[in-house]
Amino acid sequence: MIKEFIATGKTLDEAIANAKAGLNAPAKFELDVHIEVLDQPQKKFLGIFGGKDAKVKASYDDGVKEKKASKKQNKKNKQAPKKDAPKQEKKKAPQPEKKAEKAAPQPKADEAKKKDFPKNVDTEYAKNYLAEIVKGLDVADAKISAVYEEGVVKMELDCEDYGIIIGRRGETLDSIQYLLSLAMKKNSGGYVRVTIDVGNYREKRNETLRHLAQKNSQYVLRTGRRYTFEPMNPYERRIIHTAVQEIEGVESRSIGYNQDRRVVIEPVGGVKPRQSRGGRGGAPKSAAVTSKPADYTPKKDRADLPKYGKIELNKD
Repeated sequence: MIKEFIATGKTLDEAIANAKAGLNAPAKFELDVHIEVLDQPQKKFLGIFGGKDAKVKASYDDGVKEKKASKKQNKKNKQAPKKDAPKQEKKKAPQPEKKAEKAAPQPKADEAKKKDFPKNVDTEYAKNYLAEIVKGLDVADAKISAVYEEGVVKMELDCEDYGIIIGRRGETLDSIQYLLSLAMKKNSGGYVRVTIDVGNYREKRNETLRHLAQKNSQYVLRTGRRYTFEPMNPYERRIIHTAVQEIEGVESRSIGYNQDRRVVIEPVGGVKPRQSRGGRGGAPKSAAVTSKPADYTPKKDRADLPKYGKIELNKD
């Protein structure tokens, strides 16, 4: 369930701080808080008339399913496959024709890949395996469905409290998905990919990542600096790369190794060097003197003066 709080402030930073304080998100959700600017601050005319405070909305998803909306969501889920089926057929139909026009060997490679996938997979085994994991997490009344299509076992999990299963930024869900893919590979004797979705988390996460890619791309265009995301899995990095490709003037690449691999967004052509700022009025700062001038002469003490000053002592 999404929780939100709207706050105002004289500046944008003050409004964001007030919104986060009013939202009071738990520590595990602090990084998932989404900030939306509703109104920009406006200064008063002549310091007296008009003026407007900044208005900001902070929100996050606590992972608890809303009971009232459960019936409506079930109806939408039943109607969704009917709408998605024709779209998939339209997209898949022209693909073999394009590949056949470009090169003849490509269809043979595609056929070899299809043969590597098992024709039939025990989806009941996948459901029972996932049910045991969910049971160990103390999640009650969980409903699990599984469908096998073209080497991918698509599973959906429906329960009241799915925050425990998702974990921080989906880390727990990704770990369960990885374990289940290993178990299905061993059970079927072939390569099988497993995807698990809980509470429509995958779609929400995709929207969040696309929003972050667009927001930080504008930052890179505005400042000319690069922006580095935190470590992500290959699926989430692919979403960032795809979103950045749609924006002109910026490009993305991945750096790091294994669990520390992350995405970097930077301007096309590289980061521009910063220009050094001068002092007041834009005048450049004078360079530091590092050598003696040619006409330098050391100072000498006068011969008629004592070398040390006279020290007087107070006599009691």
